[in-house]
Amino acid sequence: MMSLNNDCGRINCMSCPSNCEVKPNTSLRVSFCQNYCFCTWPEASGYFSLGVMEGLLKQSYNYLYLGCIFVDFSISYLRCFTDKRWIDYLRETKLKIVIVCDKYLKPLANYWFKHSKDIFLIIYQQDKLSIACEKLKKRFIYQRDAFFRGEVLSTLEFSVLSALIAGEGCNQLASELNVDIRTVYAAKRRAEKKMGADINTLFRFSHALQM
Repeated sequence: MMSLNNDCGRINCMSCPSNCEVKPNTSLRVSFCQNYCFCTWPEASGYFSLGVMEGLLKQSYNYLYLGCIFVDFSISYLRCFTDKRWIDYLRETKLKIVIVCDKYLKPLANYWFKHSKDIFLIIYQQDKLSIACEKLKKRFIYQRDAFFRGEVLSTLEFSVLSALIAGEGCNQLASELNVDIRTVYAAKRRAEKKMGADINTLFRFSHALQM
């Protein structure tokens, strides 16, 4: 099995032209830098990084009091978000984790927001740039739950989604969870309804993290 560092890819700061590496091999310059560190993840999201830099950061930079890592929480990277390793990895940066999610993964983003205090903020697809910037500025003042909205996967629905994305069958999952197979199918249907597509379609649109 690959190490968590290698499996989750590289993270670089984009606050200045030096683009110092934050993970997995932290640059010595990061420790002495006087600027707040801002990053995006996964590394392959080039257009996402450009959007964060030209949109969110340019308009909000003077109001941000801590470094942040912005996560491209889109269907392309669904397979990265069905277990907790990605949060464990990003937590090690000591940056505030800001999820930017698409319409399909909104219930999954809300699940992680509900179950992990490491998630600082969710920016939803329907948030206009002005609203997203305002949320980011206000989040440093207000309680995190003030910025949460929409449907959320239940624990069982999340377990079913994770197992099926990993290639397990419903019968195997029912046995592991010690529940009736009908309970698993019902949870699968609820998860698909919340996410707006069947799990097979979601899987086809996603891909493994490219190193």
